[in-house]
Amino acid sequence: MKLDAPLTRIIDRLKSAQFIFKGKSYPKFIWLNLDHARILHLYNSVARGYLNYYSFTHNYNRVVQLTQTIIKSSCAKLLAAKYTLGTQAKVYQKFGKDLSKPDKNGKIHSFIRPKYGITIKFLGAKNSTNIDNSPIIPLYAQKSLATFENLSCSRCGSTYRVEMHHIRAMKNLNPKISHIDRLMIRANRKQIPLCRSCHMTYHRSP
Repeated sequence: MKLDAPLTRIIDRLKSAQFIFKGKSYPKFIWLNLDHARILHLYNSVARGYLNYYSFTHNYNRVVQLTQTIIKSSCAKLLAAKYTLGTQAKVYQKFGKDLSKPDKNGKIHSFIRPKYGITIKFLGAKNSTNIDNSPIIPLYAQKSLATFENLSCSRCGSTYRVEMHHIRAMKNLNPKISHIDRLMIRANRKQIPLCRSCHMTYHRSP
């Protein structure tokens, strides 16, 4: 018996989760305002979920190629947008082939390097301790996994007294007047982190 991962189904799920658009990898803009390490963590969670889930399949190498071609490319494109580098080539030139960058504590965060080859170990939706290992959850997480820890202001970069700025609807934004509104439209999010000073300045403005 030969077990193959359903590559077409995986691609369809990546499309529905907006990692693919018009047949090409596409950046997950909802994560744009997160820091570099958290962006890598989220992309790695998606890639690792598929790699673990289909690690027993005979076409596992194709799954590895898929994560590198689509998910890693999506990550590189998001970092290109975040750092206004323009192209993936400039991202790889700046951060290396693993998209690595140390955090403020010196810990280096990188995109995972999967190993090729079949493990014959099935890690299904639930493991022996009945814990859900499904890769689907991070795919469809429309809310950021960020906490207030290590957040910085999207406007000035301050890390002091950072809080979340919320709006009810994207249609209420006015990018011609407000720089913060432009940031939210660019990120396609209804909430972004702001320090207390920038937050209060925004709400005092007419």
